[in-house]
Amino acid sequence: MTEKIYILHKNGANSHYQALNFLLKKNNKELIFREFSVFGKLIKSIFKLDFKDFSKQIINFLFLLNLIFTKNKKVILGIAPFDKKIIILLFLLKRHKVYYHTSWANWDGTFVPKSKKVTSNLKRKWRIFLEEKCIYIFTVTERSKQQICKHYKVTASKIFVVKHSFDNSEFEFLRYKIKKNYSFVYVGRLRAEKGIEDLLNWFAKNNGANLTIVGRGVLENKVKNYACAYENISYLGYVNNKQKIVSIFNSHNYMILNSYKTKKWEELFGMVLIEGMACGLIPIASNHVGPKSIINKQFGYLYPEGNIEEILNSLVLQNIDFKMKEEAQKASEEYAIEKISKTWVAILL
Repeated sequence: MTEKIYILHKNGANSHYQALNFLLKKNNKELIFREFSVFGKLIKSIFKLDFKDFSKQIINFLFLLNLIFTKNKKVILGIAPFDKKIIILLFLLKRHKVYYHTSWANWDGTFVPKSKKVTSNLKRKWRIFLEEKCIYIFTVTERSKQQICKHYKVTASKIFVVKHSFDNSEFEFLRYKIKKNYSFVYVGRLRAEKGIEDLLNWFAKNNGANLTIVGRGVLENKVKNYACAYENISYLGYVNNKQKIVSIFNSHNYMILNSYKTKKWEELFGMVLIEGMACGLIPIASNHVGPKSIINKQFGYLYPEGNIEEILNSLVLQNIDFKMKEEAQKASEEYAIEKISKTWVAILL
């Protein structure tokens, strides 16, 4: 009988587990995704008459119920730090083998993505979870590992750094494709915390450089207006086709991720940076914990949040460094599925 390993998330993030799936298939094991945030979605699916989502939530509910009456399932839990749902999940998972997967990098309780106030009881439950319940912890960055070791009685040998991975066979660096010299691309959500307005304002004043924006979000109308008003700003909407994304990447020289930290969020990784680098894009990003774990000065630019103009002003005064493009592509190979799969091996023990 094939052993099953479960990913239990609030909303599911299947793309984050490509490398794990690769490893498990090699070892004749099956990866199954389930969600613990069920009841709100169940009600929503009824009102929307969404039979597919309704069926999915019933399956999730039955899985959670089944946890009470079974034991020794291997479950990798993905839950935001200090989320109150850990209390019920500790009960449901008390007879199972639990692993934690996180990209969060601040573990002193002062910067949290969920609870407005972290109570002493909630801190205690999280301490029990991390120190006693988890067999192993998988973190996306080294900083996350260091923070957990610093604030909890968790040994470094219990934590494995498992970076996000991507299927590098889907991306290609077309080295000799002709590109405009000062061509920049942004791919992602069109929201204020992504620094979109900074980009629009700078490129509106610098028509010698070109910006292409791909994505959707609350600032979409503003992006459209700028794209209509300025010839050097293009908006391509939301693109879900990998081949088209690769073509877009190979038509530019730089990728920008101009993130701003909020009360509950910062850029914790940056998958789009890796994918862009695989196509030879030189990454430019604010120095949040995620981009800092990816970019170094050999092939990209990090800058203090809010200082994007300084970097862009300097880049339009110099020629493209093609060696940086080569180095970026080479660095992206560190995140290939097969390579990252080896950092998940503790799940097999």
